[in-house]
Amino acid sequence: MTKKILAAALALVMCAGLAACGDKKDDKDTSSKASKSAGADKQTTADETADEPAAEKSDPDETTTDAGTAENAGPEVNTDNMYQTADVTMKLINNNIIYIDENNLEDRPTDEEVQKAIDAIFKQYKAAEDKDTQAFLDTMNFGILNEPAAELCDLVFKYDNDHSSEEFQQELVDTKQSTKYAVVDDVIGLLEQLGDTDINDQLNDAMEAKDGAKIRELMPKLTDSVKPGAEAIKTNLDETSIFNSKEDIQKIGEFGDDATYGFFLEYCGRYEDQLYMRLTFSVLAGDKEYDFGGIETWSVGDEIGLFLTGEAYEVDMEEDMKGMSTKAIFEALKLQTATESTTTAE
Repeated sequence: MTKKILAAALALVMCAGLAACGDKKDDKDTSSKASKSAGADKQTTADETADEPAAEKSDPDETTTDAGTAENAGPEVNTDNMYQTADVTMKLINNNIIYIDENNLEDRPTDEEVQKAIDAIFKQYKAAEDKDTQAFLDTMNFGILNEPAAELCDLVFKYDNDHSSEEFQQELVDTKQSTKYAVVDDVIGLLEQLGDTDINDQLNDAMEAKDGAKIRELMPKLTDSVKPGAEAIKTNLDETSIFNSKEDIQKIGEFGDDATYGFFLEYCGRYEDQLYMRLTFSVLAGDKEYDFGGIETWSVGDEIGLFLTGEAYEVDMEEDMKGMSTKAIFEALKLQTATESTTTAE
């Protein structure tokens, strides 16, 4: 199934929810100077990762409990809580989350990891609503990426001169670090805006010198410098995130038990105890829909950080959607997806 067909199904059943991942707030540039100094041609983007063909499929029974890995998509699975074809995987999680991906991932999150990401999304958004700078920065949790960022720098140094860009990208694919690279590179771009300028300059020098030890020394200093009252935060936080110290952002309030959460996973990768995701998120509640746009998350062990690329925007729900349960929406999505698949095959 093409993205166009899936988008049509989503448009029919969930209005504008789960639309393709949008641009970051005001198209803010998050590409890192560090990556540019190592050779911008070596960056593996999320789109490149997403466009790679899915790996060979295996037994679908392996995916009937948790989402498992993208390689597990096989012949059609159609149960109360899961619908899977060669082109798409949809799950009903905790009776209020509709999870969707297109079988093009390095890995899949578990149901618990999906729920944890959603909880973190609301926590960051609430901090922005409250204009609580400390709580907002805490949800980013940049410090957990100190070592993962240094690991990627080591890999960049290894492939800097004696290997081609294609070899570097293949190494990322072979080690399942393509998604990690894309997300961490975006985070480094954020840290260039929100971290101490002098430390950023020292890190840039360390990158040019290919000094991994110095990078490991400076990364904690950089992430620790992201704090309320710091000059970079006062100057750049409003411009680089949904946080707005002067005006209120879109209020979403509290959602009841009958709310439906749409979780469209654009890409996902797991490396050791690290998990990286980019997704689109929507909420259907009452007669309103809230679309959050693109979100990136990073987890190391039990800790999670994330970045909402845009504030929620409110959309009036179609009349025939009002009052539909999450289960009813899920069943309608399954039916529409099956119909579109049949039409395409013909």
